Amino acid sequence: MRLPTRIQYLALIGASLLPLASAVPAQALSVSVGGSHYDVFYTTTSHASNPDLFGATPPGQMPWWGDASLASTFAAEVFDQLGLDLFQTGYGAVFAYAYNAAGLGEINGIVQNTSDINDQLDFDASSPLAASAMYPYAYAALSTSVPSPLPLLGAAAAVGWARKIRRRATTWQTCGAQG
Repeated sequence: MRLPTRIQYLALIGASLLPLASAVPAQALSVSVGGSHYDVFYTTTSHASNPDLFGATPPGQMPWWGDASLASTFAAEVFDQLGLDLFQTGYGAVFAYAYNAAGLGEINGIVQNTSDINDQLDFDASSPLAASAMYPYAYAALSTSVPSPLPLLGAAAAVGWARKIRRRATTWQTCGAQG
């Protein structure tokens, strides 16, 4: 009789944790820019080691790529919420917006001051970042929220599964007691 009770508790715990499975990943921040909702993250990498990250369309994950003004808007919208002291003391992640293959390769990007919303560093053509150097680059994905009924359907499936297991266990105990 212990087995069905244990399974029911596990199913209940699993069903209650199911909505958490659709939560936004660690380091993520949801922002709205231009009427669209984005989940913004950062990763420490370089353009040389991860060129697919850089770009506005897949496989790239920087919707501001090619637009310094949009990169600035994203950086200001994120402000200090993605993390402090990422690029250097007092500044957040780099919002890269261009790559210049000349020489060893250069990245242009915007970095937001995390204590002053009106202060951004612009690493434009006059002072670019090295494409081979590791920096905390911001990237984003369109927000995909889970519809409200989905976690409830998952919980219902878990309860149904627990009932089925309980029936099997009861049948097994009854057959085992007779034989």
